[in-house]
Amino acid sequence: MSSISHRLSLFLCGALLPSVALLASACSRTHESPPASIADASTVSSAHDPAPPAPVAPTEAEDGRAEALAPPSPRQFTEQFSTFSEGDRYFFSDNYISNETSYLQIADDLEPRGGAYIGVGPEQNFTYIARTRPEVAYIVDIRRGNALLHLMYKAVFHQARNRSEFVARLIGREAAIEEPKGASLGQVLQSGAGAKPSPEEFERVHAALLKYIQGDLGVSLSSKDLETLRDTHGAFAKQGLDLRFELHQKNGRHYPSLRELLEAKSEGGTGSFLGSADEFAFLRDMQEQHRIVPIVGDFAGDQALAKIAEELERRKLTVSVFYTSNVEQYLMEPETWKRWVRNIQALPSSDHSQFIRCYLDQGRHHPKQLKGHRTATVLQPFSRFKAEQSKHGYKSFWQLVTDG
Repeated sequence: MSSISHRLSLFLCGALLPSVALLASACSRTHESPPASIADASTVSSAHDPAPPAPVAPTEAEDGRAEALAPPSPRQFTEQFSTFSEGDRYFFSDNYISNETSYLQIADDLEPRGGAYIGVGPEQNFTYIARTRPEVAYIVDIRRGNALLHLMYKAVFHQARNRSEFVARLIGREAAIEEPKGASLGQVLQSGAGAKPSPEEFERVHAALLKYIQGDLGVSLSSKDLETLRDTHGAFAKQGLDLRFELHQKNGRHYPSLRELLEAKSEGGTGSFLGSADEFAFLRDMQEQHRIVPIVGDFAGDQALAKIAEELERRKLTVSVFYTSNVEQYLMEPETWKRWVRNIQALPSSDHSQFIRCYLDQGRHHPKQLKGHRTATVLQPFSRFKAEQSKHGYKSFWQLVTDG
């Protein structure tokens, strides 16, 4: 059971426990009367003992906390996916996986914070979510294909009993795999992706994923959605752990493979979400409780982030982490930037809220860029961002990603 579920169950069970008086009454009806001397002593004692305290109703704060911890139902998950989302937008790449080799650069500085996580893009979000342990997570991306990718991931988490089976289902294999306790990431990847699926095997696995998405979750998918899901899952099946980020127009650059991203380590030794059975279990619990919600949305749009802000206010949650990747690079046009800042100001935050950003070296080396990387990943407190915006504002993406 996850820590989230455990805390909620304790709260609920505490409200349902029968009183001592009721238990004593039940016992007196089912046992013979005690000897007179004991009965008399009991009577004398009970005459002077105070009455048991009346049950105390939960306070408004406790009610609010229970609301924040309560997992969404499948219906609520599906409603948020559909009603929070905006229209699909074109992007110039197929982001089946990340291209950010530096994504673990800040991982050692992340710690469990609860609250809400907001992110963008594919699988790197799982590592950030596992490190920060939020109550709820929203993955917001302008491409509907990214939301569908995360629905596929959700179904894969549901089907897999362990990390090895997760890798197997992801590439279209239906093998039942018993993962030894303490299995290394190398063992997990080998057992999960050691063989390619047959066409028939892929069809069965893909059908099972669709059955979960459409049947169990009740997500309505168009014919175009179904085609996108098939192409996405098919890319994982065809290329396996060699799958890479791809631009629609090739540029000759070498991007990291899925295997390389999963096997990466931070300077402090922190790895990806698949490197830890505990982190995988946390993520699986989050998915099973419908706490990771993919949304189609523009960071500077009028709907997605506004709806998320309303939901977080309702649940009395603040944003703990907002992973923006390099999206703000595309929001620097003045009117667009104003809408982005408006959306940030609307999100409930605290002194601990922070951004995770990625800078892509296109000819200018970032001061924090590590050797061997074309990207640099940095942290910035919300408070720092808001303070600068209240004074002069950011005039370039470079100014933003070097102000930490």
